[in-house]
Amino acid sequence: MKGALKMVAAVMAMGFCILFGVSLATQGTERIQGPMFKTQGAGGADKTQPRAYSTAPAGKTPPTEPAKAPDKPKTAPPQPERPERAETVRDTGVNRVGNKTGDLLQIAAYHGIRFFVEMIEAIIS
Repeated sequence: MKGALKMVAAVMAMGFCILFGVSLATQGTERIQGPMFKTQGAGGADKTQPRAYSTAPAGKTPPTEPAKAPDKPKTAPPQPERPERAETVRDTGVNRVGNKTGDLLQIAAYHGIRFFVEMIEAIIS
């Protein structure tokens, strides 16, 4: 009975974390790209429909355009010549600090994940 209670608690905690993460991801996506669902009023009742990813209104097909004759190819304006850079790059102090910080974060993430997995295993067993 005690083991089952721990298992239920672990499953509920994992479910909460997953659902909370999905909620945060959805909010971030909606903040950047707009709402995921459009609400359209029809007959006094609102219906939720998936977002249409075309330029045509929902339920209508986009108009077909007649084939156009290809225009003259456009060429890019000539670019001024840039002086070539030296191939050698010095290892500056800022680069070293950035690299060491990245290594430290990678190690911390690796050990943090291992710690989390060991804690879950300890709770389950």
